[in-house]
Amino acid sequence: MDYKIIPKITAAKMTTRTKTRRLICIALIFSLVGCGWKVTPPILDQQVLNQSPISEAAVLTVNDGGIIWGNGELGEIVRKTLIERGAFNEVYYPLEPRNPPDYRLRITASGNIDEEIGFGIVKSIFIGMLFFIPVGIIRFNKDFVLDADVTVIKQNQELLHFAIKTETEVSHTMFSHANQYEPVARQKAFEDLALRIISKLKSI
Repeated sequence: MDYKIIPKITAAKMTTRTKTRRLICIALIFSLVGCGWKVTPPILDQQVLNQSPISEAAVLTVNDGGIIWGNGELGEIVRKTLIERGAFNEVYYPLEPRNPPDYRLRITASGNIDEEIGFGIVKSIFIGMLFFIPVGIIRFNKDFVLDADVTVIKQNQELLHFAIKTETEVSHTMFSHANQYEPVARQKAFEDLALRIISKLKSI
């Protein structure tokens, strides 16, 4: 006579399996939100930016090789913002016309990224110990620091010279990729720089 041995599944084993499945489901749910991020630009009073054009046109020259996260985009973003906000009707960058206008803006900028290295490691270990369940809750922070030296020239005479330093904050989860939030942080930081330049130009 043929017979089979059927193992007996105890209530304890069933409970263990159920708990394991629940933990896996919870981990999967949190992993779906584990790629979130938020960019917070520097605070700037927008009311100071309501003004008529300073001049018809200006030439913009930029040295942004010191910005490790800049991707060479500082000049174009500043040029576009200056025009959109009405500071000038035309901004020549990267090439200037044969007969350049009276105004010239020179920007030399550098920038780095400040991040919580030590505390970030602690957060990563904690997330791993909890089977990645809080991966979508615990945030990691980065500051995109920008230092800019700006000179405004009219007819070869210096009108203004000032320095600007800002920090654009990024809060992201463990599995967020830099190529997702870094372009947004870059755009916000460079637009903010242009707006601060416009604010300074009001004193001319």
